[in-house]
Amino acid sequence: MATTNKSLNEPAFNSSNWDVPLNENFDWIDESLGNVTSLNATSGSITLTVSQYRALALNVTGTLVGNVTYEIPSGIGGQWIVRNATSGAFTVTITSGGAGTSTVIAQGSIEAVYSDGTNIRAIGVTEAAVNALFADRDVIAGAGLTGGGDLSADVTLSADQATATDYRTNVADKLLNPNGVWNAMAEVTLTDGATVSWDMSTGFDFIVTLGGNRTLSNPTNTKVGQKGRLIIQQDGTGSRTVTWGSDYMFANNTAPTLSTAANSVDVLYYDVRASNYIIVTLAGRAFA
Repeated sequence: MATTNKSLNEPAFNSSNWDVPLNENFDWIDESLGNVTSLNATSGSITLTVSQYRALALNVTGTLVGNVTYEIPSGIGGQWIVRNATSGAFTVTITSGGAGTSTVIAQGSIEAVYSDGTNIRAIGVTEAAVNALFADRDVIAGAGLTGGGDLSADVTLSADQATATDYRTNVADKLLNPNGVWNAMAEVTLTDGATVSWDMSTGFDFIVTLGGNRTLSNPTNTKVGQKGRLIIQQDGTGSRTVTWGSDYMFANNTAPTLSTAANSVDVLYYDVRASNYIIVTLAGRAFA
């Protein structure tokens, strides 16, 4: 006689040569605990033999040209670890000859199944079920990020990094990086003219070389809290003067006296307290 599930040999009472079936049974038990059966059908329905389904693991490989079904004979119970390492856009199903429930093994996955002799059911949650669950959940790119999507596949989020211009113009929802910050701090040259315009969204540190007596207009695109440096340089002639717009505020309500020597450099610092209230402080005069 043979056992139902693993077909182990059961010698009759008082039979001789008992060591032969006993050793064979131990071999089969060893297979059921740790052996692997390789399966590589490319399509169709295949009923597994006892020597195939006796193993603990079923390793399914090959390039599928159609759906494949591997059948455990009716009445056979047990559990198996099934690996679907196939390629091709078709399914691999483990079913029972008892015509009950079957289980589809997702391509690229390793899943545990068991049979009660009629049904093949997954042990725990299948990869397909997990993917279906996460397909209903999204990774949403928040402020400063791009990308995202549902979790049925790998999701990539990319940082939307601020450029130097973004930082200078106060663009919302951008992530700062050191390179962008340092680029934004590059000195900006103001255009010389009878009236010198100053757009604060173009930088933080500024320089202007005076080619005549000039008026420094009230700055545009101010941001409360912005601070920086303004260098005023005389041209090769020198003795140029500056008339300040009404938004500039000075200590003791007195504009600083600038140096007048040719090519001399004066360094001032500014602090935007309000859009029409910019504190200006002379840091030093007549740098060479």
